[in-house]
Amino acid sequence: MATVVVTGATGFLGRHMMAHLASSGLTIITVSRQALPGVFHVQDYSQCPAGDVLIHLAEEPDRSKVNQRGEEYVQDSARVLKALASGIYRRIIYASSGVVYGDKNESACGVDSPVFATDAYSKSKLLNEQIVLDSGGIVVRLSNLFGDGMSASNVMSDIIRQLPGIGALRIRDDKPVRDYLSVSDAATAFGRLVASNYRGIVNVGTGIGTSVRALAELSLSIVGQESREIIATEPSPRPSINVLDIAETTKRIGWSPTSMLRAQLTQLIHNMANLTHE
Repeated sequence: MATVVVTGATGFLGRHMMAHLASSGLTIITVSRQALPGVFHVQDYSQCPAGDVLIHLAEEPDRSKVNQRGEEYVQDSARVLKALASGIYRRIIYASSGVVYGDKNESACGVDSPVFATDAYSKSKLLNEQIVLDSGGIVVRLSNLFGDGMSASNVMSDIIRQLPGIGALRIRDDKPVRDYLSVSDAATAFGRLVASNYRGIVNVGTGIGTSVRALAELSLSIVGQESREIIATEPSPRPSINVLDIAETTKRIGWSPTSMLRAQLTQLIHNMANLTHE
């Protein structure tokens, strides 16, 4: 029975992944810097226990916080991955981000598309990707994940907080086009990767672009408030597009998302409304 070590298992994606892996028959070791029951406690993620496969999710997900730390963060996260890639695992599965493709591509980005280190966050992802690839591991470039437990500071959370409501729905910028993927579908993709022999880069998204305005319109239609005005308070002067081509992922590991945006968004709005009224 294979042993899978998971860092960041108490985070947003990690919690959904652990639920997915619970019935896999694998031996799962969860690792955290917090002292929690049933969790392997470390002071630093470079101290993770040995296993067959490492799923490394334990990096700062907030891009602005990473950029505030700058080069210090870049070097520290690379130090951790170099230690983890020193040979104690047969494979490392690393959670990267589709932001490395930038936001100027009119069509969906494939794994061979150009990548760009435009800030500390994307620089860190690309540096760590190379460490993992050099070790024979898997790099997972994720699109915009959403679902129960997601960050309260993203655009989808901002829209849902205003539902239902009175007056205009306000968003900062309505132009960006992004690839929104249910976190449960992302967890399934990681499960497929654990079971596969694939090594290299995979995109995990939907391949479908949705503008922030379209996301707001869809959300309003779900709660029956289509007539509300949508106001962008700081509209961008240029297009911003980031969508992932998943054709190669489907070919390599037989994965594609099964959730539709409207259905998942309807459930999420319902769940968040219940939490608000509890």
